[in-house]
Amino acid sequence: MTRVAGLSLLALAVLAAFAAPPALARPNVVLIMTDDQTLAALRYMPQVNRLIGDSGTTFQQVIATFPLCCPSRSTQLTGQYAHNHGVLHNSGPFGGFKALDHTNTLPVWLQQAGYRTMHVGRYLNGYEARDGIPPGYSDWYTAPHSTAFNYAHWSVNENGTLHSYPDADLPDEYETDYFTRKAVELIDNAAPSEQPFYLQLWYVAPHRGGPTDPDDPPTVGTPSPAPRHHDMFAGVPMPRPPNFDEADMYDKPQVVGDRPRLSPEEIAGIEENWRQELETLQAVDEGVAQIVGALDRSGELKDTLVVFTSDNGFMHGEHRAQAEKVLLYEESIRVPLLMRGPGIPRGQRDDRLVGNIDIAPTILDETDVAPGRVQDGISLLDMEADPDAFWGRDLLIENGRGANNVPSYRVIRTNRFVYAEHLSTGEYELYDLLNDPYELRSVDGFDKYAAVQADLAGRLHRLIHCAGAACQMEPNLTLLVSSRGRPLGAGSCARGDLRVRVSGRDARRVETADMTLGSRRIAKVSGPLISERISRKRLRGGRRYNLRVVANLRDGRRTTLDRRVRACR
Repeated sequence: MTRVAGLSLLALAVLAAFAAPPALARPNVVLIMTDDQTLAALRYMPQVNRLIGDSGTTFQQVIATFPLCCPSRSTQLTGQYAHNHGVLHNSGPFGGFKALDHTNTLPVWLQQAGYRTMHVGRYLNGYEARDGIPPGYSDWYTAPHSTAFNYAHWSVNENGTLHSYPDADLPDEYETDYFTRKAVELIDNAAPSEQPFYLQLWYVAPHRGGPTDPDDPPTVGTPSPAPRHHDMFAGVPMPRPPNFDEADMYDKPQVVGDRPRLSPEEIAGIEENWRQELETLQAVDEGVAQIVGALDRSGELKDTLVVFTSDNGFMHGEHRAQAEKVLLYEESIRVPLLMRGPGIPRGQRDDRLVGNIDIAPTILDETDVAPGRVQDGISLLDMEADPDAFWGRDLLIENGRGANNVPSYRVIRTNRFVYAEHLSTGEYELYDLLNDPYELRSVDGFDKYAAVQADLAGRLHRLIHCAGAACQMEPNLTLLVSSRGRPLGAGSCARGDLRVRVSGRDARRVETADMTLGSRRIAKVSGPLISERISRKRLRGGRRYNLRVVANLRDGRRTTLDRRVRACR
């Protein structure tokens, strides 16, 4: 070997040492999405709860930022609010498959980073086999929209070839079982390779669809459960919360306020639909067990981020809505979200406010892949790394083009409040979820809530055009610490008592603050201006402490302020 050749090999070795980690070091991702599943339905899915929730984290306050199939699914594919990705309806010039730029989505970014990317199930509304395979997919097993919503007879574009099902080999196969079977086959095929994979499994269940079953009601559409699950919930009574067939709707906007009370026949139809939805979800629950089993059998489970969610919620008689989504109420916007895998704590229930805009950023963070779009959401891995921290952001809920005959609206959602502006009618709604969790009485215009409503309106008007960091606005607050009347700078030590003060433009909006020093809770302070003295005796000389203040604002936002402090020896 010549000296030049030896130096070249050495240079290559040095470059290799600083190169990006090999693809095999990156985790796999399996994203499972149902269609029109409520948060409440999660309690009837034991396998999902046991295999994902108990082994990971269940997020309990998750918002679909546009509670309709195609806009919501486009958010999952982009990490953006609908006003940024441009899909504002299920169909027409502003919606459906053709409204999304498919050259710049999560699967494209993952595939470019070396992932094998696989899609199984339904896709965006309006997709048909003639549309081919969108960019970014290594494997494509997708039911065209025109046949997807028949659980007994459907077709699938299988990597460019259209097949009809069920086929002669499995003449009694059920659509959900086919999707599960194909997903398991893909996992078994991809697992032996060192190439990481991303599997996107979008079930149709529990969306309404054919065939017609003997017990289908005449008033609302229903799904069709697998024969083995028919009448499984026949004896289970449907919960009727206080807002079911709401008696007084005078505070509601005209689109719902003018609706008549539900008839006995309509109520019976709502209940039958609710039962059939739960029955339809049982095949999904079994499918999740098979997916997790395939990952475990192949040795990939510990290195796989598994995500379970739905595109939007659904209403079953709340506020007199027989069978709807799109509406801004809790039953429509709240969705399940469970995760397990690297970086996700086990057995945790997280009640912090998150949105479907956070799913793509979380996957990108987990896989260390750069997005091709500005991300409006945040990585939930950052949240889970500090389970006691609060980010203080709001979430935007939008219906920009009046989808599904619901007039256009914009909504801001905090931990405590829902504030809505109906663009075409000039109507407003404001709900205090702490005191009115069923949204029975809008407090829009009440003197008691005037300051809160003004705050929410101002931030809503900034959110409706936000992008990236502007969508993640936190309260403008600063933690000031002084000792003996002098500011305590970074690296300096306290010689006397500490004076802690919350400052900033939003300081007067802080109602209470919880203070901890290290692991000790030391005070709960009331506003409007937060200030507290901490005795020097609480600090050992030379030791560093994390001083944390969780500020609770009058609009329900919570945010965390941290500061490292130490006492002089």
